[in-house]
Amino acid sequence: MAGFLVVAVGAGAAAGCNGGSSTRSNAPNSGSNAGSGADSGSNPQASNAPDGSPDPNGNGNGDGNPTPGSCTVSALLVPSCGAWLGSSTPSNDGKFDYSVGLAEYEAVAQNPPDILHFYKRNAEVFPNSSEIALSERPGRQRALLLYNWKPSTTLTWRQIANGRADDAIASVAANIKAYPRRFFLALYHEPENDLGGPNSGMTPTDYVDMYRHVVGRLDELGVTNAVYVMNYMGFNQWADVVDPLYPGDDVVDWIAYDPYGREDHTDLESLLNRPDETGWPGFYDWATNKAPGKPIMLAEWGINLLDQPDAPAVLDGGAQVIEEQFPMIKALVYWNSRGPGMEPRIDQDGDLGTEFGQSYANFANSPYFNLTTPDDAP
Repeated sequence: MAGFLVVAVGAGAAAGCNGGSSTRSNAPNSGSNAGSGADSGSNPQASNAPDGSPDPNGNGNGDGNPTPGSCTVSALLVPSCGAWLGSSTPSNDGKFDYSVGLAEYEAVAQNPPDILHFYKRNAEVFPNSSEIALSERPGRQRALLLYNWKPSTTLTWRQIANGRADDAIASVAANIKAYPRRFFLALYHEPENDLGGPNSGMTPTDYVDMYRHVVGRLDELGVTNAVYVMNYMGFNQWADVVDPLYPGDDVVDWIAYDPYGREDHTDLESLLNRPDETGWPGFYDWATNKAPGKPIMLAEWGINLLDQPDAPAVLDGGAQVIEEQFPMIKALVYWNSRGPGMEPRIDQDGDLGTEFGQSYANFANSPYFNLTTPDDAP
């Protein structure tokens, strides 16, 4: 998480659920905001409605009541019913032991995460054996994998776009191809606060070219199992750069953002979408207008108990709020960690920590987050 701001976007092909084959052969050369409307085939809800029309209830039958066996998972990892609820699970002792942290998370949530979230850079190997083992525990529900990956932490976006990180991309591609399942891949997440001035190599145009180059190279190298996520911060202060940073519908499968609850977020609605006096509609409304039909992810999110004493109440009834007001949010990945001035963990000490953990457990066990199993994902 960069400065506790999060946004993620997926980069699916126009023909979305195509059985795994790539349709992005022209990705590197397409316009930076190509296809800002809905792409045919990538609507995450259309295929399961009785008449093929969008299913606003996301339940597979169009009437708000899932039927046995009707919940499925698309090639872009979109659940037809409800939404995924996952987490990043570093351990509470600060040692970043994700196995210990997973046990800590589940002890409070009383529910296994649908998604496990990891961060990678340069030519690091992923998915690695430890991460795969955590996601496929014997006798337990499978978890989908979400990676935030920066292809280079020393090169500018322009240099990456010009091929300077291609060796790292090729190394990562070889590892990805060895993984037999689909997974979420966010490329250089939260770019807003990394932006530089003209000729810095870190402008919105540089970012778009970098993103499209990386997707294009992975395609050329035969990667077919990555579901691409465009991961923004999503804070209102960056509203003027969100549109210029969008890489294009043809290389984005999911759009993600990373909202964190502070003292002024007294309910879930204000956390997930906050219009302002400048005319900014809020990130959720921007995303649904920019790319109608694309699924939306909270790639990181949390509520800071240091400055929100009513944090448990913010989560009360949260599943219903998401289902009714934010139906395109199809995945929520909690950031169960901490940072300077930020304490969103669900396993904190004290009365507030205990109450918040109980509220999160109620949230996690809501039927809406337990309608579709990751075991059915490709």
